[in-house]
Amino acid sequence: MDIITIIHVTLAVTATISGAIVMSRKKGDIFHTKLGKLFVASMVFVNITAFAFLPKYGFTIFQPLALWNLVWVICGYYYAAKKPNKNWLINHFYFMTYAYVGVVAAAVARIPLSFGFFPYESAFIAIAFVFGISVYVIEKQGKKLRAIGV
Repeated sequence: MDIITIIHVTLAVTATISGAIVMSRKKGDIFHTKLGKLFVASMVFVNITAFAFLPKYGFTIFQPLALWNLVWVICGYYYAAKKPNKNWLINHFYFMTYAYVGVVAAAVARIPLSFGFFPYESAFIAIAFVFGISVYVIEKQGKKLRAIGV
């Protein structure tokens, strides 16, 4: 395994674990803020390192998804850091949770790629499956947050 792969996988695992902890704990305290910053930093660099695979594998679906995910991470961080409007918290929630789903979907999609049998079709199915379940859960939680005026 080359150094870029080791860095990319280490960052992805860090983002996955830190994101899971952030989402499962109390929101807004110092632990949330510190671990959230670790999540953001890991996600920024895991998305950037996705482009380092271009020379080795060529252009794949993962580069546009990494760019899209990077935008969502930056937007989520922006809303938490700047609080630009009264809807900052709900915006932060949506951007960060969908960014987290992105890293989970990429990990799940990587599994069929390892086996080589219809790899890209299987990866698309894996991504669709993860997002399909996640959208239901996230939108249900977002509706609750909007109902209480967050």
